[in-house]
Amino acid sequence: MNPDRSPSRRTVHPDLYANPHRSAAVPSLGTAIAFAALPIVTIAALSFPVAAAVTLAALCGAVAGAALARRQPNAVNRALRLPNDEGAVREA
Repeated sequence: MNPDRSPSRRTVHPDLYANPHRSAAVPSLGTAIAFAALPIVTIAALSFPVAAAVTLAALCGAVAGAALARRQPNAVNRALRLPNDEGAVREA
């Protein structure tokens, strides 16, 4: 063992206390865009089930409403019993 021997030229020993190069600290444009879009993509992915459920409920409601209106055209008027005009409402 000879402690004064220089290390092998094939082995790279990085300096642990050296600062990184300035250009290495700045991410590329694609990386910056990806990090900027990450919160938007996360919110969109998490809200997708809610949006899909609302869309499905609206579609089912429209189909059921169309079927009800075709079979019973006066069903909504009978269920809500709205006055025909404002003069029909009596004051108590």
